[in-house]
Amino acid sequence: MTIARYILSLTILLFAAYIVVMNWCCVIISIRNQRRGIDRHHSTVPLLSLILTVFALLLFPHPNKAAWMLAVPLLDIAHLGLLWSILWLPVLLIRDLKTKGNKDGVRSD
Repeated sequence: MTIARYILSLTILLFAAYIVVMNWCCVIISIRNQRRGIDRHHSTVPLLSLILTVFALLLFPHPNKAAWMLAVPLLDIAHLGLLWSILWLPVLLIRDLKTKGNKDGVRSD
């Protein structure tokens, strides 16, 4: 049973690593398309690699020795994009409120 858990856990982790590689490919292709003037955008999947890695970590027979598995979602560029979006959200909301306040004739002192 332990061998089956090893195999299943590592298979799920490999699938998570595949998603990380595909996210990097999507970002690189989108940047290349933007430089060439092509309007096609390839989207990434932000949280799937993290969910799959946590699931693989739970299935791993020795979870206290499997902290190295968390390196897979840390390498995912989609998480960085999501993190920057969350960090910039308050700044964008404040700027949006100030511009809407000026358009409505309300002073923002």
